[in-house]
Amino acid sequence: MVGIGSAATTEDRVGSREHAPPGEAHAIPGLALAAAPAAVTLVLLFVAAWTNGAFALRSWAPLALFALVALVFGRRNGVSGAAVAAAAAMFAFAAWTLLSVAWADAPGRAAEGAGRTMLYAALAAVPLLMLPTRAAALVAARAVTAGLALVVAASVVACVVEGAGWFLAGRLDDPVGYRNGTAALFAMAFWPLLCAAARRSMHPLVRAGAFSLAVAALGLAFLTQSRGVLLGFGCGALVALVLGPDRVRRAWLAIAAVGAVAVASAPLLAPWDAFLAESVTDTGAVDEAVTALVVLTGGAFVAALLVALFDGGLRMSEASARGFRTAAAGALVVLALGGVGAALVAVGDPIAFAGDKLDEFKQVETTAAPGATRLGSTGGQRYDLWRIAWQEFESAPLIGVGEGGYPAGYYRERSTDRNLSTPHSEPLRVLAETGIVGALLLLAALIAIGVAIARPWRRANADTRRWASGLAAGAAVVIGQSAVDWFWLLPGLMGLAIVALATAAATVALPDGDAAAPRRARRAWPAARVIAALAAVVVALLYLSDVHTRTARASGPEDRLSAARTAERLNPFAIAPRYLQAGALEQLGRRAEARRELLGALDLEPGSFVTLGLLGDLETRAGDARAARAYYRRALALNPLDSGLQELAR
Repeated sequence: MVGIGSAATTEDRVGSREHAPPGEAHAIPGLALAAAPAAVTLVLLFVAAWTNGAFALRSWAPLALFALVALVFGRRNGVSGAAVAAAAAMFAFAAWTLLSVAWADAPGRAAEGAGRTMLYAALAAVPLLMLPTRAAALVAARAVTAGLALVVAASVVACVVEGAGWFLAGRLDDPVGYRNGTAALFAMAFWPLLCAAARRSMHPLVRAGAFSLAVAALGLAFLTQSRGVLLGFGCGALVALVLGPDRVRRAWLAIAAVGAVAVASAPLLAPWDAFLAESVTDTGAVDEAVTALVVLTGGAFVAALLVALFDGGLRMSEASARGFRTAAAGALVVLALGGVGAALVAVGDPIAFAGDKLDEFKQVETTAAPGATRLGSTGGQRYDLWRIAWQEFESAPLIGVGEGGYPAGYYRERSTDRNLSTPHSEPLRVLAETGIVGALLLLAALIAIGVAIARPWRRANADTRRWASGLAAGAAVVIGQSAVDWFWLLPGLMGLAIVALATAAATVALPDGDAAAPRRARRAWPAARVIAALAAVVVALLYLSDVHTRTARASGPEDRLSAARTAERLNPFAIAPRYLQAGALEQLGRRAEARRELLGALDLEPGSFVTLGLLGDLETRAGDARAARAYYRRALALNPLDSGLQELAR
């Protein structure tokens, strides 16, 4: 399939070489220094993606500090217009989330969420505003693709070595530590690798390696049995096939990759089937699936290498090449129509089928039979999660309930006893927590970066468009899947998508040479430095408070009290330091002071059933059963499905 689209065009040959402007060869050290923040940020992001998605504050805060400090001391590039507007809109969205501390049900979560959003704003701004030239941006784009290839290759090796240790409930869980996030990471890697494999002028070994790793990425994503990845994968396909050159070749390569995984689906499903049958992750079934994955990857490499060698040996006239491409495109149309027809035959009445799937979506429990993939089912808890998020949006449509405020409404209104803290949908989360204002700011950032890519697209050469479209397609996977998942809380994944998208924009928006920033931009840059510095201070306070909180948890009563008080001074909105102080004070025999600390925590978060439960526990140990029962009943009113609180309230 690699050969579809055959002969290289003049644009291919010209686009495969980036000619440096006069004198640029002598400026390589300076260019490398200017691009260093983006390069280091990429390395840190890949590390974060490998370590549970950098979910914890201690994992993402150092990355945020690095990116923000780079903006404070870095040099502004020559980009202008929509790219600058995208970075500005992201920082405005971060400022709005920080402002929501004033009305959030949980100001501590709001402050932490604002810090995370500042990280995303910085990750967008570093490539957009600091990569000095298009050549540097292309190097960054290739580095992102190479890094994703390394993650896929290392994951295949890890599956071979670790086996069942990388699986949870019959589904691939690592390296992100969240199965849907793991699926998104590999689906994100698929499109840049596939776009690289479709480039005819690339060395046959590189093309074959890129295609085999793309197939491996797709197989790894399939092992997660994530349903949301279907949406993300489709978004990536749309971007990859609309943007850039090699559309027909990319389409055939994608069909070949999907077909290869479909052929191997039976052994790849073995761990999931074994879990359905026995409720355990069977080691033998995992070994069977991993063996199939290795064979699939090796077979894809051999097949792609043979086709690439044949493709590279073709010598066609321009007329023959055009005819071949037309025939390949026509075959795609026929295949697509046949697929639609087969789907209609399989589902019967499409309206009735859609109604059945909607009814299934509203069911909070879902079941699957052995031998069947869970990808076709729509049941689960999302309907309940989304229902509550929409109710919260309706309660405060303009400003939302505050960043991180979703859990309060969820625990009051939920239909199951599952303990969750997010609606599993970024659009609904933004609407519920930050209202229409927040949603418009985030939407403005996405639209601006889209304009930054689209406006100079026709002027970019073929090679630039290849790399930019591959990264944009990879980013579209994560952004698209976030509509049905909670990737915003995984900076190692969402941050990687933001960097990929911003780098794609930079490759087409930046000038060829090291152009100076426009005069207006130079005047605004000091203000931008101040904003980045203030954001760095906020993140530093959050991080240091978290350090002292973790120190308090590992210390004795006296040291715990001291460390927790320091953590509270650094972040007065955080509630965990107050809990730790109360525990230490009670251990030291100072129960009245412990009670005051918990009451102070309750003043900070009046809707916290956790604080009310802790007050009940304190009164129980003090022997005041009546006061304890009153606190437990108040906690139960905020979390009526909690079985422990139900028992305590009685």
